Amino acid sequence: MKKTFILFTLSFLANFTFSQENTIPKDQLLNLKQIYNWTNEKVLVVNFYYPKKKCHYDQYGNLKNGKKWFEADIYKDINLSNIKNIYVYSDKIKAQKIIDNKTCFEDFENYFLKNFFNMYDNCYGIIAINNDGKFSYKIGEFSSKDVILLLENVN
Repeated sequence: MKKTFILFTLSFLANFTFSQENTIPKDQLLNLKQIYNWTNEKVLVVNFYYPKKKCHYDQYGNLKNGKKWFEADIYKDINLSNIKNIYVYSDKIKAQKIIDNKTCFEDFENYFLKNFFNMYDNCYGIIAINNDGKFSYKIGEFSSKDVILLLENVN
């Protein structure tokens, strides 16, 4: 009987844990919309650059070419209509030349680093967030297939 109760409890907790939806609280969502000029688009995609010290190479070395590479290799075959696709840099000093507050932004108050990407040392991450705050993210290098999967997860 005791074993059955323990198994039932563990099963319940596992189902509860895995059934929770990843959602950003409404007040934080409103702040993200304001800070990152996210207005009418259905989804916000954030290409996140970790702090330089957390990456094993200098991912900040040539940011303009990095952005062009993402657009040409990762996003070239993805329909980005109704999607705001931005680049967010944790190291705003290293990225100051590219930050334009249109498509390239600093990580204001380290929001993305603290809430999604602080678990591991890495170079990149990506997060897709829909208008209701539902989100899906990946830590580390990512491909077009990863982006498509993230977009499917938030729709």
